[in-house]
Amino acid sequence: MKKRKQFIAEIKADDEERTITAVISTDAIDRDNEILLPKGVNFEQYLKNPVVQWAHDYSSPPIARTLWITRGRKQITAKAKFADTVFADEVYNLYKGGFLKAFSVGFIPTKSHIPTPDDIKKKPEWAEASRVYDNWELLEFSAVPVPSNPEALATAVKSKAISVSKELQEQLGCEEPETFYTTGNETVIMDIKVDNSKVEKYNCECIKCGHKLTTEKHCNETKCPECGGEMRRAERPGPGRSVKAIVKTKSFIGKKVDVSIVKDEPDYGKLTDEAIKRKLGIMY
Repeated sequence: MKKRKQFIAEIKADDEERTITAVISTDAIDRDNEILLPKGVNFEQYLKNPVVQWAHDYSSPPIARTLWITRGRKQITAKAKFADTVFADEVYNLYKGGFLKAFSVGFIPTKSHIPTPDDIKKKPEWAEASRVYDNWELLEFSAVPVPSNPEALATAVKSKAISVSKELQEQLGCEEPETFYTTGNETVIMDIKVDNSKVEKYNCECIKCGHKLTTEKHCNETKCPECGGEMRRAERPGPGRSVKAIVKTKSFIGKKVDVSIVKDEPDYGKLTDEAIKRKLGIMY
């Protein structure tokens, strides 16, 4: 079963070579209360394809390749040359600037044991360990997005001291806050285009002089440009629009009756009386 272990490394950068030399694993008890013994590592398979990944992402191209790797009694050290890509360059600069310091090894355990009383007697620090990996096969090691000082990294990104893509900022948890500006008291003017072909138009005719015109306003809202007279729909010849009488209601036998009359009719009183009688069914 494949496992991963993360270690905080001491970093040494070489700008001329674009390389990072770092301790990628030690014999210290990790956060899982386990110990990975450096002397038990097997490099055979790894040396066939000595690449360095970003966050164990095997679907993306490697960011570096290992130039050499050493196995000591207490630690494993490696030197990696970074690729000439934008993303690899960003990661390299983060390590060089001290913003990243962690690496993680991917491995397959081949032999392990739970610390015995004799082990703990010889090495008291193993008392807190739940398991010791005696032998293991290194598959790869990766640069991982664990900032050594998140606040300092966020400040460097904000001040543009280092160039980090939005994607990498999100992975490192140091993305810049987004600022949205309101319009305040300013009026926002929107350019709205109107399709004039869909606007209803009216053919109007002057009641007084007969002048005709086409307009987007209702005919009863338009005055004749020739004589100032009122307009009517040309296709509806007649006396013009109807209006409410000045006396809108008249009481008759305890009831109110709304009355509409034609504006051009001179005898308002007669029409009002006739309308009331028709409404109440009075014949005359």
